[in-house]
Amino acid sequence: MDLNLAGRRALVTGSSSGIGEATVRMLAEEGAIVVVQGRNRERAEKIAEEIGAAGVAIGDVSSDEVADSVCAEATAALGGNIEILMNNAGGSPTGNSSVPPAEISAADFARNYHTNALAAVRLCKLCIPDMVANKFGRIINVSSAVGMQPNNMGADYSGAKAALNNYTVSLAGSLKGVGITVNTLTPGIVMVEGLLRYGSKRYDKPDLTFDELSERFVDEGIFDMPPVGRLGVPQDLAMVACMLASPLSGYITGANYRVDGGQTRGLN
Repeated sequence: MDLNLAGRRALVTGSSSGIGEATVRMLAEEGAIVVVQGRNRERAEKIAEEIGAAGVAIGDVSSDEVADSVCAEATAALGGNIEILMNNAGGSPTGNSSVPPAEISAADFARNYHTNALAAVRLCKLCIPDMVANKFGRIINVSSAVGMQPNNMGADYSGAKAALNNYTVSLAGSLKGVGITVNTLTPGIVMVEGLLRYGSKRYDKPDLTFDELSERFVDEGIFDMPPVGRLGVPQDLAMVACMLASPLSGYITGANYRVDGGQTRGLN
């Protein structure tokens, strides 16, 4: 199926690895003009060269100044305004995934909020005026299953993702009749390099594989295996992201797309 993405200009933040990398690769395959964004220039440039991207934009978008420069770099490389914005940069910078809420500092909550919610707010604010002027825009905010169904630990991260979910719905509702859609993409457990690094450190096993990590997590009760019987891979999310980025998805907005193998026990 042709998603009509040829020539569409896209910025995917956090696209030098994981879900973001899989998405820029897939967008490029569909003919979109993409910019690879990340904090590691060497890695971003390598991916950009492999997929024939328009360029790279480097920096941590959790600050106003860097978000401004990333947007400017991306717009210059694309040769026009950003039509597709996927706010994927995030993660848990505080490393509090196993820390009880009562022990997490206000500073850690603020840091997670800047990384996982305000980074998206900044870039949306920068990109939306041009999208309105051109009567087309696709915004995809990457959340997390814990933003809907929080664990007992890591409340600074899950709280930030819950805020992002609410922001997405409000933003979508406010952009009426201007050709812009805003949706949330919500992964469950996805086998990305960051998770493997965490597992390797936790189990003191540098050569840990994704299969071994999955077995250990399930055995310890850290999470249950999703109903589909496997854990997610970045390409699972990339396929849905490309669908939401398509001009064909113009009747979908304010929605939360769970791509979690059935992990989250909810109706949406």
